[in-house]
Amino acid sequence: MRGRGTRNLLAASLLALACSTLDVGALNAQAERARQGVMSLEDGRIFYEVMGTGEPILIVHGGPGLDHNYLRPGLDILATRNTLVYYDQRGTGRSQVPLDEASVNLDAFVEDIDALRQVLGFEKVTVLGHSFGALFAIEYARRYPENLRGIVLMNPTEPGSRFRDQSNARLAVARTEVDAAELVELTGTEAFEARDAGALAAMYRVAFRSTFKDRDRVGELDLALSEETAKYGQNVAALLGKSLGTVEWWDRLGEINVPTLVVHGRYDIPPVLMAQALADAFPQGRLAVLDSGHFPYIEDPGGLTAAIAGFFVDIRR
Repeated sequence: MRGRGTRNLLAASLLALACSTLDVGALNAQAERARQGVMSLEDGRIFYEVMGTGEPILIVHGGPGLDHNYLRPGLDILATRNTLVYYDQRGTGRSQVPLDEASVNLDAFVEDIDALRQVLGFEKVTVLGHSFGALFAIEYARRYPENLRGIVLMNPTEPGSRFRDQSNARLAVARTEVDAAELVELTGTEAFEARDAGALAAMYRVAFRSTFKDRDRVGELDLALSEETAKYGQNVAALLGKSLGTVEWWDRLGEINVPTLVVHGRYDIPPVLMAQALADAFPQGRLAVLDSGHFPYIEDPGGLTAAIAGFFVDIRR
């Protein structure tokens, strides 16, 4: 299975050229036509945006405590071949719920994915989870494999601690003394303590700088946080952390028998060895290593679109 998947991913390299020369005007027009909506919950609401055409990809953003805006407009490139569904997770962006353990927990976040699938009328979806969002994609696949075409884990957080020491060592090398000093200064301000959106965005920009292949490209990352995300994001992260506890999921991954693509940036903080082990842990897993850091839709959009196009070719067989 992995051999066939690798061949298809390589064959899809022909698509990379086409994807890397897409008409920017066409992408902007698609973004302007994005359909916005609100999914009602018993205790709140989930804001979502739908754009593009083709097989649906439901996108689970990272964080925890961010909203989906940082993925755009870069990830919109996938809308030339797929219907993309972005949404803000509970308590961030334009999604609102009570900030308590009953409303912000792993079960609720996973159930939101399936509720959104049903509201939008999709029989099956592919779930793409970025960074921390990959954990929700993994858990969704464990609970609802019958509703999936597959999952894409884009620059995933490790679902455990096997590679924690290696990741910490890589971060220590990537984060410069200047970065560390700036982070101390930024997190010590009154504006940061007050959860000012601008102060938090500045902190994230410095923190994420070390996750890029080209550090100067962090400026292309949209970190214009909404007031709601800035104000409540840390609460959401704390509540989720309490719900998740210690994540040690490596041993359960073999139960998830759905097509799985792990997309990893060679210059990301987790080592390639972690991504390879993750792909190998899934019965139908495969790995695509891109020339990027943590945000491949900025640094290697052609490689990303080719990998995902090849994945869809393979799961149609």
